[in-house]
Amino acid sequence: MDALEIADFLDTQHTGVLAMGRDDVGYGIPLSFAYDEDGPYVYFRLAYADGGQKREFVEAADSVAFVVHDDTEEGWKSVVAEGPIETQSETTFDAQLIEATKQLDIPYFSVHDRPAEGLEFVIARIDVADLTGVIEVGSDR
Repeated sequence: MDALEIADFLDTQHTGVLAMGRDDVGYGIPLSFAYDEDGPYVYFRLAYADGGQKREFVEAADSVAFVVHDDTEEGWKSVVAEGPIETQSETTFDAQLIEATKQLDIPYFSVHDRPAEGLEFVIARIDVADLTGVIEVGSDR
């Protein structure tokens, strides 16, 4: 997929999987996201729970991967965005992050195993260093 095909695909998608590792242990979580091709950046909202592993993996990661895939009318498509991740609490946004989140429509799906009042929410951004996409070939669609 070229850059335009990747951007068009990501604009039609709402969820993907954030993958990272620490001490030879992998960790992946499904998340809703927004893509900003001007960075390029991938934005999403994380919920941290006391005693959860997510914060530890995010803070330990030098680089992460975010995978988006779907079975489209043209066949399977997938995009992988890789790069460093940064987070800011929703109460300490810097000006660039505030402006970016105003411009983007991040769909918020609230799926938690505990009440949201006990969670700490942060906005995360991947500064995309490598962006690749593939389309299924040989499909009879």
